[in-house]
Amino acid sequence: MTHPLAASLLILSLASTGCAQLIEWGWDEPDQTFLKTYVATMERKPFDGIVFHLTVPGVPADLANFSWHLADHRYQWSDLRPALEELKTIPFGRFRHNFLRINLNSTDRPFDLLDDAAWETLLANLRLAARIARDGGLRGFMVDPEAYAARDPEDDRPRFNVFDYNRRAVREAPFDVYRSAALRRGRESAAILGEAAPDLVLLFAFAYSFPCYSSKPEEEQAYGLLPAFIDGILMAKPKELVVVEGHEPSYPYRYCHQFQEAYRRLRSECRRLSSVPQRYDDDLRIAFGIWMDNESGEPCERHRKEGKPCPWADPTLYTEEARHWVDPKVFEEAVASALDLTDGYVWIYSEEPRWWTSARPDGENVPAEFVQAVEQAKERAVVRRGSICPKPTKDD
Repeated sequence: MTHPLAASLLILSLASTGCAQLIEWGWDEPDQTFLKTYVATMERKPFDGIVFHLTVPGVPADLANFSWHLADHRYQWSDLRPALEELKTIPFGRFRHNFLRINLNSTDRPFDLLDDAAWETLLANLRLAARIARDGGLRGFMVDPEAYAARDPEDDRPRFNVFDYNRRAVREAPFDVYRSAALRRGRESAAILGEAAPDLVLLFAFAYSFPCYSSKPEEEQAYGLLPAFIDGILMAKPKELVVVEGHEPSYPYRYCHQFQEAYRRLRSECRRLSSVPQRYDDDLRIAFGIWMDNESGEPCERHRKEGKPCPWADPTLYTEEARHWVDPKVFEEAVASALDLTDGYVWIYSEEPRWWTSARPDGENVPAEFVQAVEQAKERAVVRRGSICPKPTKDD
């Protein structure tokens, strides 16, 4: 019998031949109007694409961000057509791997896997989003499953989360019923997307990773129902549609061995979460997210309250054991390692540093050393492909 890790590595080494793509996504997330205005300046930065949101003109202000309301407001094609037409006029050059952000959770109301009306809304919006991606020349979606609702003071978990069994609206249904529903919703989503745009990339911010790394039973995890949803997509997707585990847990990683261990786990024990392990092995690709100013919230809290830029790259703001997070040479190693190991994508997340803003489209609070670090990491990843941070073997 072929070892699952060895089989997956063989398949995905063939699938990922060539250069990995570096994507930017952070608090500086643009919309299509910003892109149209500033894309020439943005493309001077060392990225291959961006994550952006769609601003819908002519709707109430609280519904203008399409990415955040797929589950709670049913948009019409007439609402989105002007945004698409604007998107189509953007003269993309260097940025060829652009992703429309798609949030799966509602922020201000319960969203349940057994709620047919809510899922009818989400699926209808997914169909529209796929059409936008197809006609707008996008590579795919950055799919964000995170629950951003306010936290419940009793357990410090988001009050609403469609993938959290403890936040279900139909209280009497057992976990297996919800897991079956998650599988069905994934299949429905894949069918919708495959019909409209079968060659999309679905880059999930995280998929199996957080559930895999939790020691709690699935029914007690915040995202315990997410693996079944991804399984449904893997089962029903067309061959050309690509599903990527974006691995948000790698935000703080800075060293090759950390990325290698994550890759090894995802290619071995994490597959236990899947009800379709062969599809998991064959069709799930692995990417990595890296947080440039990792855990900058506390060190920068005073500056944020004062409305001032935070000197986040100053190592004295951090404890001794955390200072490697803001060492540009260490960051370069992280980006180079991730680019060498990934099955296709690496995304850089940031909060304090803004690669572009309307006031400064060439960027704010991004030290030149970090720009250079990203540039050099990309150059090394191309020249030394496969030797900076090799994929782990079955014996590792």
